[in-house]
Amino acid sequence: MLSKKTAIRMLSTAILTGSLFGAGASVSTEPVQAASTLEDSSSLAKTHAITTLHEIYNKAFSGEMPYTARDLKINENTQKDVYNTFGSPPEQGNADETFDFFHAEMGHPGFAFAYSEDKTISQIRYFGTNVERDHNLGSITPKVLGEQLGSADQIRHISSTDEINYIYDTGVYELQFIVGEDQTVNHVNLLKAK
Repeated sequence: MLSKKTAIRMLSTAILTGSLFGAGASVSTEPVQAASTLEDSSSLAKTHAITTLHEIYNKAFSGEMPYTARDLKINENTQKDVYNTFGSPPEQGNADETFDFFHAEMGHPGFAFAYSEDKTISQIRYFGTNVERDHNLGSITPKVLGEQLGSADQIRHISSTDEINYIYDTGVYELQFIVGEDQTVNHVNLLKAK
């Protein structure tokens, strides 16, 4: 029979080395690394989201959105230009619904476009990405908007959807961050200021 002291030493050795015989694997640091990786991932996601926020804000001054829509400008480019850039929309606007929707796919953000009677772009909607949403709009909260862009010029409650609209004036254009129940930005609207 093993003495209590020997049994504890063997158990300690087994725990530390992963072997009852004292040889083999070393102590796993996986849980520590996993926690560290989660913090790094969260920090990276927030950094990406803030970069996206500033890209959206800076492009708004010229009536544009970043990424795939970067060369499409409000009141200048047409529905035909949108189709040349994105292809035919999977959900085309009709008489009741004025937006052409282009869904987020394979890491590419989703967009929607509304048009004036002359078929020029009147509004661009940015939906962000579906995959790793926390690297995009999913990490942008009202607090982040305030810290990064300052106070909104207007804040409106949208009673039909129970969302909050944080509106930033960018000169000729108006940038609207629509915040949902989860307190993150659901989508962003860019249109000519009223």
